[in-house]
Order: sequence, then structure tokens, then C-alpha cells
Amino acid sequence: IRRVREFVKKSEPRRHAVALATIVDDAIGFVEIDARRHGAQVLSQLPSDLPAVFADTVMVEQVLLNLVKNGIEAMAETPADERIVTVSARRLETAQVEVSVADRGVGLSDEAREKLFSPFYTTKNEGMGMGLNICRSIAELHRGRLGFESRPGGGTIFNFSLPVTPP
Repeated sequence: IRRVREFVKKSEPRRHAVALATIVDDAIGFVEIDARRHGAQVLSQLPSDLPAVFADTVMVEQVLLNLVKNGIEAMAETPADERIVTVSARRLETAQVEVSVADRGVGLSDEAREKLFSPFYTTKNEGMGMGLNICRSIAELHRGRLGFESRPGGGTIFNFSLPVTPP
């Protein structure tokens, strides 16, 4: 685990201009079977006028996969017709695009909010506690950030930012 974390921190991303919609569609395609198994839906709500992002496609897919899977698992107790994870994005004024992954799960306890990005902290029985820590490292490698907020009406929204393609 330490080696994986060091690899992610040390490896420079292989960034290039890429349409965020392509990355999101691929990530949703990878997680769709898992979503169906949990009785959940994953929706993409990206504006058509988003600029290309300057990103490592595989790394960003990994972040999306982790956040979407976490969202699906957080909705285990949510009524079946409300088990929806939504991936959306918006352009920020800082030459970045902010990607949001919103679930309708139980939300986060105060303890989880404090320790969420700590290595080996997990709220899952089967979890290793490295997913969000690695996701944060990937966001920072892209000169962005990863954070979260409570979703009005229940659930959690994770946000991460990526730089737009330089002119």
C-alpha cells in the first residue's frame, strides 16, 4: 500500500487535452455493472460547453471510479428509487473545471468528516482506507483539490478540480 501511495505521489501525470465527458462516460461504463447490482443509477449531467481539461485520463478515471463506487455503497439503506449518483461539472473562474459526484446516502458522521482523507481510515467493513487519500493525491498532482460537502436533503457531494487545457 505504501508503494502504491508513493507511486501515485511521485509519478508525474501524463497530461493532455481531453474532453471531460469522455473520461466520465468511460468511468460510468466501468462501474455500471456494480451500480445495477446495488440497484443504483449513475447519471452524467455535464454541460456541453465545458472546455477540455489538461489531465491524465487514467488517473482521473480512477478518481471518478472511487468516488462513484463510494457513493453507490453509501446508498445501501436508501430507498431503491432514490439510489442515484450524479456526476456533474462546471467551469470555475480560476481556469479550472470542478467535477462533482453527489450521492443520496446517509451522509458522513462528524468523526468521518474529520478523518476522511487520513490513510487507513475507513467507514467500510471491507475497506482499506486508501481510496480517498489516493484520490486527493491525484487531484493535487493535477494542481487541483478534492473536498466534500453535505448534500441538501441527504447524502454527500465530493468535488475535485482539474485545470483547463492551456491556450
